[in-house]
Amino acid sequence: MRWFYVSIIAVVLGAIFALGWGVDLLVAETQPEHSAEVGIYRQVLDGMTSQLSQLSTSHLEDSVKQLSKDFNVKMSLVDSKSVALPSSLTPQLSELGGLYLVSEQESYLLKTIVNHEQFMLHLHLPVTNEQEDYGTDLMLTIMLYLGVTIIIVLWTFPLTRRLHLLSVMSLKFGNGDLTARISTSRFSYIRLLENSFNAMADRIETLLLDNKILARSLSHDIRTPVACLRFGIEAAISTDDLVKKNKYLERMDNEVTRMEEMTSAFLEYAGLERQMGTVCLQPIDLVPWLDTLCKDFDGLGAQQGVTIAFQTQLVTSITLIDHQWFYRAVQNLLGNAIDYADTQVNCILTHTANGVFIHVDDDGAGIPDSELLSIFEPFIRLDEERSREAGHFGLGLAITTKIMDWHHGNVTARRDSSLGGARLSLWLNSNLSR
Repeated sequence: MRWFYVSIIAVVLGAIFALGWGVDLLVAETQPEHSAEVGIYRQVLDGMTSQLSQLSTSHLEDSVKQLSKDFNVKMSLVDSKSVALPSSLTPQLSELGGLYLVSEQESYLLKTIVNHEQFMLHLHLPVTNEQEDYGTDLMLTIMLYLGVTIIIVLWTFPLTRRLHLLSVMSLKFGNGDLTARISTSRFSYIRLLENSFNAMADRIETLLLDNKILARSLSHDIRTPVACLRFGIEAAISTDDLVKKNKYLERMDNEVTRMEEMTSAFLEYAGLERQMGTVCLQPIDLVPWLDTLCKDFDGLGAQQGVTIAFQTQLVTSITLIDHQWFYRAVQNLLGNAIDYADTQVNCILTHTANGVFIHVDDDGAGIPDSELLSIFEPFIRLDEERSREAGHFGLGLAITTKIMDWHHGNVTARRDSSLGGARLSLWLNSNLSR
């Protein structure tokens, strides 16, 4: 908004300056004619006062009337004491051309008469020019304000146009068109507002789509354990064998446990958007941090016969991350790699001009090219044999994607890893590293 205030001040001041300069030019063109007309009357006044100075006091009034009649001008004698003037103007009464004065009703010339200092000659100037000047001033004033208005309208037109576009897109988005976005322009005065609207629309669209996917997946996946529970209850009620009854109850307990795990996982994913405000970036050296994290997974890897190795040529790599959430992101990648690897998982840290990369490679079967993008969507599992009974709901990589968005980075998948299997990579902006 600072640019908005600066631009409107610059436009208004510039418009007034430019139009005022143009008005001054117009006035300057008309002023010489008016000054020349007054100059003629000054010469007439000088001639009359020179002629009256040679007369006696008793003949002054009659002579003034006669001269006024002969020259067809409005002229009269004025008592010098009846005219109150500032001391700075008094000397002009005796100068050539006299003193030029303007009031709201008229304009006139005053001059003292030599040898008759107690009188001044009062010469009324025609009011026609004053009326014309008034009309000209009015016209120029109207032109000034009209010009300023036109310039402001032209300046505000792009602003009102962008505001109208924002209103239209907001209405479309509110009516259910989740793809409605404002095409940004670098000449827009409300670019920040437009970017905020687009960011808000992206988050709302993502949230609504996630909720739809969550509801669809939950409604689908919960049917199996519910059916198992109903079958177990009916079987337990219908049998009198205590051993069978306990067996059915044990199965039902397992189904309830799986339902709890499923519900907990789904609710955790659904609540991720609310966790975005808890992200706190702090400088952390990734070299010892990743080394410790990989060692934490040695036990899990040993259970599945997989060796985990951390590799880097960096001595230090200070990067701004949120320790808790970034740990979760790398944890999901390592856990996923251990599940799919045959015997080896490598965690590789590199730092290039493009940023920081954390590669997690495995020697498993890899990922089909057609699935390289879909694996980051929620509730997607490539191996259907990895049943939900083992606690796999297809949310790990989806959560990692959100965490990397919070860190202004991304997560990608490739087939050409150093071990021949899949490679999942985390990328962080180099501006957040050193």
